[in-house]
Amino acid sequence: MNARQWLYKIMQKLRIYVFDKLSNNLPNYKGIRMQPTLFLGKGKIEIGSNTSFGYYPSPSFFSTYCHIEARHDDAIISIGNNNYFNNNFSIIADRGTIIIGNRCLVGVNVSIVNSDFHPIRILDRHTTNYTCKDVRIGNDVFIGSDVTILKGVNIGDNAVIANGSIVCEDVEENTIVRGNPAVFYKKIYE
Repeated sequence: MNARQWLYKIMQKLRIYVFDKLSNNLPNYKGIRMQPTLFLGKGKIEIGSNTSFGYYPSPSFFSTYCHIEARHDDAIISIGNNNYFNNNFSIIADRGTIIIGNRCLVGVNVSIVNSDFHPIRILDRHTTNYTCKDVRIGNDVFIGSDVTILKGVNIGDNAVIANGSIVCEDVEENTIVRGNPAVFYKKIYE
């Protein structure tokens, strides 16, 4: 390991330590964090074994962090085993649940939310009068970079979400979706 690599490694370890101190909901898990991860909220965060956050040398490795927030008491984020989340991953369960299965691959700049966080109606925008809908992502799902997954979405096993997609409707298992909004592209055959 040369001096530059050693410095990079030390710098990231220091950033991870600082983000651990800033977190108020640090889960107990046996995973890998190559990128700082902020764990926040009053809800429950469960992360399975061998799940990693961040990847070198993917984009934004040194300039971003991963954000995991179970915002209210009744919010639950449950992430299975052997998942890989690339840099600048964000998941926020406002109320209700977000469940991610096992062996999922997630690209850079992916955001998953189960709420709009503000009502659409103008007179209600500064209230908490809005709905949350659970999100479920199956096993072996491949989510490309720059993807947003919105409230109420269920993604079936083995699905692929193409780069830049905004997913606002359910995705069947063994299919590829793409676009804004994401639509069916083709079936996956083994």
